[in-house]
Amino acid sequence: MLYLLLLLYVTVIYVRPSEIIPALVNVPIVDVLTACAIPLTALSLMMRPRRITLLPTDLCVLGFWVAIVLSNIAWGWFGGAWWGFLEFMPVVFCYALVRVTLSTRRQFRGFVYLLVLLNLFQAVNGIVQYHTGVGLGGFSTVGEDRIRGTGIFNDPNDLGMTLVMTTPFLLGGLFAADAKARHRLVWLLILVPIVVAMFYTNSRGTVIGMGAVLIAFGYRRFHSLPGTLVGATAVLALLMFGPSRTSAMDGSDNSSQSRVEAWGEGLGLLKANPLFGVGFGRFLDFHYKVAHNSIVHTFSELGLFGAFFLVGAYYGFFRATGLLARSDPADLEALHWSKMLSVSAIGAVACGFFLSRQYVVVPYILLAMGLSGATMVVPDGRRFWSNTPFQVLAVGVLTAISVVVIWISVRTLGAW
Repeated sequence: MLYLLLLLYVTVIYVRPSEIIPALVNVPIVDVLTACAIPLTALSLMMRPRRITLLPTDLCVLGFWVAIVLSNIAWGWFGGAWWGFLEFMPVVFCYALVRVTLSTRRQFRGFVYLLVLLNLFQAVNGIVQYHTGVGLGGFSTVGEDRIRGTGIFNDPNDLGMTLVMTTPFLLGGLFAADAKARHRLVWLLILVPIVVAMFYTNSRGTVIGMGAVLIAFGYRRFHSLPGTLVGATAVLALLMFGPSRTSAMDGSDNSSQSRVEAWGEGLGLLKANPLFGVGFGRFLDFHYKVAHNSIVHTFSELGLFGAFFLVGAYYGFFRATGLLARSDPADLEALHWSKMLSVSAIGAVACGFFLSRQYVVVPYILLAMGLSGATMVVPDGRRFWSNTPFQVLAVGVLTAISVVVIWISVRTLGAW
C-alpha cells in the first residue's frame, strides 16, 4: 500500500493533474496524499518491521534544511526562518518517503520505470506544445520557442534537467549486454522523444548536463578510452547542432555575462556573510537575477554552512553508489544500477552548475533512490560511515574547491 502511495505521490508531483483538469483546480491532491502517507508509513513499519539505516546523505539533507532555517535567523528574520522551513518541507517529505518505501529490488525497478514514463509524458507534451503552440494545461512555449512542462516543470530549465537525469537509465537499457532486441527497440523509442524534447527546451544547462551524461556513460559503460571518446564526440555534435542558445556559450553574450555577474555578486555576498549567508530566498534582494548556479545560490543564501551540507549530500550519494558497485562483483544488476545512478547524478550536478536548482525536489528523489538501492545490497550501515573524520574533511575540502572554481570562472569569463 505504501509503495502504491509513493508511485501516486510522485506521479501527482510530476504531472500536476490540477493544471490539466479544470475540475481539480481546487482539490489539494498533494496535501491529501501527504496526510495519507504519514499514517500509512507508520502502519507499514508496524506491520512489516524493518531496519532503516541512517546514512550520511540523510543527515546532510536534514542539515541543509537546518541551514535554510538558520540563514534567516542569523540576521533576525524569524518569519523568514519559518517560511524557509515550510518551503523545503515537501522536499524533505518526498525524500523520506522514497527512502522508507523502496526496500526491494522489484520496487526499485518499478520506481525507475515510473520515472521514465513520467518523463516521456512531459517530453511528448513538450513536443506537441512546440509544434502546435500549446500543450496540456494551456501552457505555451516561452522565449525563443522554448518548451516547458506542467507543475514543477513549468520552466524549460527544470524540464530539461529532469530529462537529462532520466537519460542514463534509457541508455543503460539500450546498451545492456544481455538486452533483447525488442527491449532495445523499446528503450530507443522512449529515448528519441526525450532527446527531441531536450533540444526544444533550448536550455544551456540541459546541453551541459547531457554532455556530462554522455561522457560519463561512455566511460562507465565501456570502461575504455574509446567509450569516453564516443561520448566526447556526441558532446561536440550537441554543441554544433544543438539548440540555438548553445552557440553563445563562450561567455561573451549578454545572457552569459549576466550569469557571470550573478556569480560575482554571490561571491561578494559570501565574503560579507561567510557562515550563514544572507538568508534563504534573499538572493534577488541583492541582485536583479538569480545566480543560475546551485552552489553559488547556496553559499550566497545559506553560507558555507549550507554549502557544506549540499556538497555532502552528493558526496555521500556517490560513496553509496560506489559501495553498491563493489558489494558483489557477480551481482550484475547492482553494478548496472550503480552506474546508471551515478551517471544520472553527474548529469544533475552538471545542470546545477548553470541552474539554481538546490531547493527543488527532483534531485533529492535521485539521492533517495541511490541510498535506498545501496542499502538493499549493502545492509551493514557501518560501511557507509567508515573513516568518518576523513569523509567530513573531504566534504569540507570539496566545498572550498567549489568556491575556488566559481572564483576562477568569474575571473576568466568576466574578462571576455
